Amino acid sequence: MSLVLAVLLALAGPDPRLTLWRLEPGAAEAESGAAEAESSAKDQPLAVGSLLKPFLAEAWARAHPGEPSPRFRCGPESGCWFRPGHGELGLAGALTVSCNTYFLRLAEQTPLDVLAATLAAEGFQPRPQSARQALGLGGPDGILTITPSALLRAYARLAAEPWPGAEPIRREVLAGLREAALTGTAGRLGHRGFWAKTGTVPGTDPLHTTGLALAVNDAGWAILARLQPGRGAEAAQALADPIHQFRPWAQPSPPPQRATRPAVPWTDPGARVRVRLFELLNPRGCRVRNLGPGPVLCGDGYLGPGADRELRPGDSAGPGLLAVTDCGTGLERRFQGEVRRSARGIIARMSAREYVSGVIAAELPGDRTSLRLELGAAVLRFLARGPRYPDADVGDSTRSAYFTGRGPRPVWSAGRLARTEPQDSGLSDPDWNAICAAARLPGPSQWSSDNGGRPLSARAVWGGGDDDPGPRAAPASHAWSRTWSAAQLEQAFGAPVDAMAVASEDGVWVLRVRQGGQSRSFSYDQAHHLLARVLGWGALPSPADTVEPVPGGFRAAGVGLGHRVGLSLNPAP
Repeated sequence: MSLVLAVLLALAGPDPRLTLWRLEPGAAEAESGAAEAESSAKDQPLAVGSLLKPFLAEAWARAHPGEPSPRFRCGPESGCWFRPGHGELGLAGALTVSCNTYFLRLAEQTPLDVLAATLAAEGFQPRPQSARQALGLGGPDGILTITPSALLRAYARLAAEPWPGAEPIRREVLAGLREAALTGTAGRLGHRGFWAKTGTVPGTDPLHTTGLALAVNDAGWAILARLQPGRGAEAAQALADPIHQFRPWAQPSPPPQRATRPAVPWTDPGARVRVRLFELLNPRGCRVRNLGPGPVLCGDGYLGPGADRELRPGDSAGPGLLAVTDCGTGLERRFQGEVRRSARGIIARMSAREYVSGVIAAELPGDRTSLRLELGAAVLRFLARGPRYPDADVGDSTRSAYFTGRGPRPVWSAGRLARTEPQDSGLSDPDWNAICAAARLPGPSQWSSDNGGRPLSARAVWGGGDDDPGPRAAPASHAWSRTWSAAQLEQAFGAPVDAMAVASEDGVWVLRVRQGGQSRSFSYDQAHHLLARVLGWGALPSPADTVEPVPGGFRAAGVGLGHRVGLSLNPAP
């Protein structure tokens, strides 16, 4: 593959502090000479900080052939740039949030000669004399530097070329960089389809820092930004327009917040969580009922106690104790807060306490053990990672959490709302205070309803995040099976289904569906969404282990409830 560097000198744009370097794959050598000669003065060594972290993982892998990547704990005492600490992390998760503690430990476990040889081969100079210097933290031995051209080529190789004897480690690195571009330190990039990393280094002015961000795609196209003054996250945000300029077909993504946002603000009584209601049902209409003792605002008027009306597009209701009902299925959510029907869907606003209570009621119905505390704290940490959607913090389905509010709790059968059950009464003051205190400590931010015996990694389910599913207690306590008729599948997928099977694509669980000679792959969330509209929430309880043809349709089988990622809420016997 022929790679050509084009340094963009003072690129026309709104921010004169921004300098960009771009790497184009596949250009003819004749086209490269003038561009490189013109830009050679700018291709000078730079300190790039955390942008060298993927290559520390490469060095560690060389020194530990065949070994799985380690897990380390980053706590308040660790001295990481994120003072509260990131908690326990694997390699992919540490890259997503750019944890200094993790990579310092990784460098300390790698002989200096291996570190030096690996970094030198990628273009970093001088030879590191300590683990801290190898991490880019500087010190008496100076800071490692690299030219923009060498750095861009190093990332292009990382994306395209296997690591002999250490390919699982490279895949974890790429998983972390992919998630960093979506929800991590490079989350302000605003585009999908890229691996990305940010760095923040001292600036020429001792009172300010310089931010760097690099994005590379699977074709080997790469771009590096330096923002003076600035931080890494701001440099990633500054890359959004240039990426659109040079790659106008790049898919935009909702601009998420930093994954390291502290959990503490969600314990503030004034904090409000935005929740997408009936997310899997594609609601076309809803009604709102006032359950409180007094009138509440609704549309351009008021809604009296016990009264209800259809919520028209653009209308809002509340604040108050409300019941919101999906007109198509009759599914109801009750909660204390507000609701608005927008072009994107039905969005509720409520306190974090109200939201956490509604998740606990859905995931742990009737449970009165310490698991409520663990789940509540995990929910707050999950919220702290930033909004999942452009208009809402979370939904009420699998990608966020199963949320039923104050009830009634639905039970689905054959795609219909069969019956409801009494709902949990909510969180007491002592319970809520304990959850808030626990959320301030390191811990998990994802969970599944049941351990299932065979956990999955975040990457296996969603294509991003940590490759390590983490420890999980033993036997499968909830084996399940579902039979989907041909007629139901035709309704769910929009055409007759000829064949279905579970597969793994680049380490990610998918449901492959063949229709009319064409094959499509659906992620767990996509498959769950389509099946739930016809067969109800329980149509695909978790990522299936098998899907096989049976007379009149297909039979799916699996273990565990929920997405099988993170905190197990059902302890093993």
